[in-house]
Amino acid sequence: KQWYQRRVRGDGEDCLTIYDEMRVDAGVMCRCTHNTSFAVLMAAEEIDPGYLESQSIMSQAFLAASIVGLLATISLIILASSIAKTRSSKVNMCFSFTLLLASTLFLVQDFLVAPDNSGIIKLQSVPCAVYTMLQHYLWLVVFCWMIIEGFLMYLSLVQVFGSHISKYMLKFNLAAWGIPIPFPLIGYFVFTKSYTVGEGDGARTFTEHGYLPDTMCFVAPETVPFYALFLAPLIVCIVVNLVFFALVARVIKNSKCSGNISDEEQMLRQLKAAVGVMVLLGTGWFFGIFMSVPTPAFQVYMQYFFILLNSTQGTFVFLFYIVLNEQVKTHWLVKFGLAEPKKTTTSSSAAATKNTTITAVKMPMSTKNN
Repeated sequence: KQWYQRRVRGDGEDCLTIYDEMRVDAGVMCRCTHNTSFAVLMAAEEIDPGYLESQSIMSQAFLAASIVGLLATISLIILASSIAKTRSSKVNMCFSFTLLLASTLFLVQDFLVAPDNSGIIKLQSVPCAVYTMLQHYLWLVVFCWMIIEGFLMYLSLVQVFGSHISKYMLKFNLAAWGIPIPFPLIGYFVFTKSYTVGEGDGARTFTEHGYLPDTMCFVAPETVPFYALFLAPLIVCIVVNLVFFALVARVIKNSKCSGNISDEEQMLRQLKAAVGVMVLLGTGWFFGIFMSVPTPAFQVYMQYFFILLNSTQGTFVFLFYIVLNEQVKTHWLVKFGLAEPKKTTTSSSAAATKNTTITAVKMPMSTKNN
């Protein structure tokens, strides 16, 4: 038997069509050199090979920018000691650190795993299983921190009174890092089965992988582990954060700014605050649910939209945590002698903090340590 391959051009320049000349009815397989479309995180079906290459390159570019943004965010907050001590800043750094780990693991997969099994990590091997479980676990941790972000915003902006939590970081870390542990373990050990055929020296062992696909090291789409142990928890997290977003957005909408500003400026501030909250709570992941709609053309559009919206999350975190956050920006401008420190009284400072919290998403950096 002889296999033939031919390079094809389309959405991906480096894809090969592989086929058996003696068995035309067996079909054609398309294999690409890039295999890390960010859309696989919530795509219930395998990505169409015709779009896989362009989606992978798009994902790599955006994820690389996000990683740089997350590194800058963590560094600039840690080095600003007065800001890093606040409760919300600690949560923000934990969320950013976890998103950094998950994004990095996903990005480097293309350099470690190859669809033709020529990579450092072999497909459906033990290292591949470990890599898959680690990615599975980290993305669930990321969503746990998003829920904690939403809960913290709810306490600070909606409930206000009674928002004190004793040993909050211990409790938050135990929840975020502990709750996701069983999911990847169940996925691999319950849905990976081995069979032995024959006896004695002629016995052969076969492994049925219900958790790992044969093209990458991530949870296999269209499987029970994907739906029950990955997609379902993500949807629960998204729904919870949508509720938090609705509550916080209502406070933002009804907020009143001090000083003489126009209605247009007030609306722009509220819009900026709403977008910032959406980024922090990961509500953009909601659109990933629509990738399961059984219409191929619509699925492709949603895959590109999902990649554009969510693989850039680290970049938006940097934008709203650092660039558009007056407290952090002022700290570093003063640090480098580019601005004069503002002298305010305790009462006026507290009032200003509360005001900027609502209008420009400053709350995560200004909530004092409880």
